[in-house]
Amino acid sequence: MEIIPYYVLFVQSCQEYLGENFLAESIKEDFKNIRNHIKEYAKGFGKSKKRVLSVDNTQNEDFKEQLRIECLKSMNVHFNLGSYWTDSGHIIGNTQQIADFFSIKSMFDPELNGKNYRIGRQIGSFVASVQEGFSSTLDVPNIDRKQVGIKINYFYDINTNLKNGLFKHDIPKDVNLFFLHLLCSMNFVKHILRALFADGNKWAFRIEYIVSYYTLCALERFKNYHTSIPYSVIDMRGVTNILAYKHKLFHTKVRNCMMHYNLENAGVITYANINKPFYGIIENCFDGVSFSNYISMLHDFSDMVIDFLEKQFDFSCVELKKL
Repeated sequence: MEIIPYYVLFVQSCQEYLGENFLAESIKEDFKNIRNHIKEYAKGFGKSKKRVLSVDNTQNEDFKEQLRIECLKSMNVHFNLGSYWTDSGHIIGNTQQIADFFSIKSMFDPELNGKNYRIGRQIGSFVASVQEGFSSTLDVPNIDRKQVGIKINYFYDINTNLKNGLFKHDIPKDVNLFFLHLLCSMNFVKHILRALFADGNKWAFRIEYIVSYYTLCALERFKNYHTSIPYSVIDMRGVTNILAYKHKLFHTKVRNCMMHYNLENAGVITYANINKPFYGIIENCFDGVSFSNYISMLHDFSDMVIDFLEKQFDFSCVELKKL
């Protein structure tokens, strides 16, 4: 489920470039909302705060209503957030973030499976059509995969209304949730997506770039908010160090072509570098820095962001359970 937004981004970007809609009308709005979610937390922190708390409240009521004994509903004994972890103990996703991705009001909606199937079918059909349509004029790229898939074996459920083993108790719930969603997105790229593909895979590179950039923007909005409502327990020097990389790694022209496929008029391609990896875009925009060197720099930046985000949680009391 965590990878679906990036498939949707591919579909939407292709349609944008081709200037035509190929999706069924019944699902077009869903794709638009899923794509937009990728950059949702990069808006003002006040909006992000309201968003994460709204999803938290919806999920809270959703799971509370599943209790069969009425008196238990007022006792706060339910869980309202599930999280998924790698074998090495890294959190890579959570149910509230997924519910936000797909605008899910109830996890127990009988129509949910059908909706998810339709989204998956539309994505698969579109990708197959693109491959078939270009196969006669373009060589199919050789995709070097390190492994076929990575199984997620562990979970950890909590009630966000109560003290738990994950959230720091001296940080407000909205900030805990905000950091958690950012960490899940970053960790998913590092521990799942990056682990699946050989370094240099263009699609994985684009996703890591996009997720890293919008996480940086989200932290920038948080810092701006922090100046008026400070959280003294958060070491803001870590955020300041992250923001220092904004102009080092995230050139405006490159940012635009990562979310959109219309490269011809973006001023990022030259014939001199067009045969280099990723059409020489990196070399053109970063004073001759090679694609491989840039990927290494991006990995280092991602790791720094993850290190900061992980320090905002207390993992010592987390007791993972087998799925």
